[in-house]
Amino acid sequence: MSSIQSDARFFGVDFHALWRDVCQAWAGLQDVPPFVWFTPEASVRLFQADGGESLWRGGVRVPNGVKGGNAEFNALELPEDLLLRRALTMPAMSESDIASAALLQARAISPFAEHDLVWGYCARRQPEGHSQVELALASSKQVAQYLQEQASRLGRGGAEVWATLNQGSPIVLSGYGESAREAKSLRGRRVRYGLLALALAIVGGIAITPTLQLRARAIEAVKAHDSVVHRTPPLVKERELLMQSAEKLGALSELLAGRIEPLRVLDRLTKILPDDTALQAFTLKGQKVTLNGLTSNASAVMQILGEQSGVRDVRAPNPATRTGGANSKENFVIEFMVDPQEFGVATAQGATPIAVPPIASAAPAASAIAVAPPQAASASAAAASAPLASAPSAPVAAKTAPAAGGALVPVFGGGPAQSAPPQPKPATAKPERKETP
Repeated sequence: MSSIQSDARFFGVDFHALWRDVCQAWAGLQDVPPFVWFTPEASVRLFQADGGESLWRGGVRVPNGVKGGNAEFNALELPEDLLLRRALTMPAMSESDIASAALLQARAISPFAEHDLVWGYCARRQPEGHSQVELALASSKQVAQYLQEQASRLGRGGAEVWATLNQGSPIVLSGYGESAREAKSLRGRRVRYGLLALALAIVGGIAITPTLQLRARAIEAVKAHDSVVHRTPPLVKERELLMQSAEKLGALSELLAGRIEPLRVLDRLTKILPDDTALQAFTLKGQKVTLNGLTSNASAVMQILGEQSGVRDVRAPNPATRTGGANSKENFVIEFMVDPQEFGVATAQGATPIAVPPIASAAPAASAIAVAPPQAASASAAAASAPLASAPSAPVAAKTAPAAGGALVPVFGGGPAQSAPPQPKPATAKPERKETP
């Protein structure tokens, strides 16, 4: 049965070893600029074996250091008669490997028992690539006795135990208070890295603030656009309805632009035709008017029509015929074109319409014509107008008869109007005329 391995491996990679190598690399970077600048240098007052004092900062002696200066920690130098030294040359290795090799060498050469051994080392890398290691060994009993002898110099606080070198950093013997200094240096390093991270965060925030503002504006613009889109459909629908209405009005305007108002044509004919002229048929097709009726002189009627403004192309498609004796009238057919500018619906809109009360007619009429009273202002002639059928009607006479109230009312024929009082016939006999509404 195979045993279960607890090592953290993934695709053959040992993550424990990887993490250890990363930590070692990071620890090695702390001694290299610019990372070394983030580790605060603690000041240590060294009580020398010869009775003097010196000030050290960052493992380097401060020249002309003030005696008893503002040192955060104290250290005591061991005399040479209490130390055993050994110089070693090791190949290029990591800091942890050098520490392990130094520990093995110290145990191998130590004359003291393992529980009585106190040791320390100092490694200096050489230009050739190898490391020069200085070992210092001492007996913990002898160190404790020496500390007790120097208690008056050290005061009440604890002190580290150092073994100085002729040059370079001192050798710190482990187990005598150096952990407090290392812990403070670690806290200071973390604080500085934290301040650096905070500064980078502030700078990053300052750099990214315009982008965030633009993004916020873009989001606000998108929300506003969505809101407008939700409110737009009813407005778009109303706009479409308005455009459809405008198109219909435009088409209606184009249609009405060339339409002739029959009432205006009939009103003009009533005014200009002689009294001895009677219309039997009035046909309006587009801009062409066809008149069929009786008159004493058809040529005179054509001449009168030709002299009118808005009337052109007056002609007789058929010659006038006289039926009966010498005193009979001529039966004529006259065609002419009317101008929409003169008789159109557009020009009739501004005119004041005239109302004609219902008039009794002896013959059936094909269509009825309604005219508004002259007192009705701002009434539309287009609404009052109605197409006149081209079916022949009863003979019509071109004359006006006074209506009730004194207004002139177009009358086609000699019959009395329904709303007007009966008018006495003149002494001179005339042919009976019938009205066409």
